[in-house]
Amino acid sequence: MGRQKILVVDREPDLARTVREALGSFYEVSVASTRKEGLGKAERESPDMGIVGFLEPRGDAFKLHKELRKGPKTKGIPLLVVDVCPEEHSRKGWRKEEGMQMDAEDYVSRPIESTELRELVEDIFERVAPKSVELRGILEQMEKVLKRVEKIEKVLAK
Repeated sequence: MGRQKILVVDREPDLARTVREALGSFYEVSVASTRKEGLGKAERESPDMGIVGFLEPRGDAFKLHKELRKGPKTKGIPLLVVDVCPEEHSRKGWRKEEGMQMDAEDYVSRPIESTELRELVEDIFERVAPKSVELRGILEQMEKVLKRVEKIEKVLAK
């Protein structure tokens, strides 16, 4: 099994650079700078985590969040939201009620230090790991049942 994948979706390159510096040695990091690009990469690459930052136009980060949570291939991706610093909320178009609508595993404001980012990501992976292990077990059981069903179908077809 390869390294876990993290998808960073942010208009500004600083967050991607911070993620690569903090996590690039431990995780495979993929970057997108628009909502459309991020959604496409999430569907194609099936990342183990998404880090969503600031996107233009206003509201695109919230749209991306909702699209990820609704998509059959993306709804289980744990999300870390990295918001602009509080001083920039009004300038960037942030409204409190919108921030509260995002169902993410964790939420942090900028600036974020490399060590804090690494700790947040590791904590999220620890929290979601039991779900992943449980789902893998269920999938393995389903594959065994499917093989049995195929054998039974072969016997009945004779």
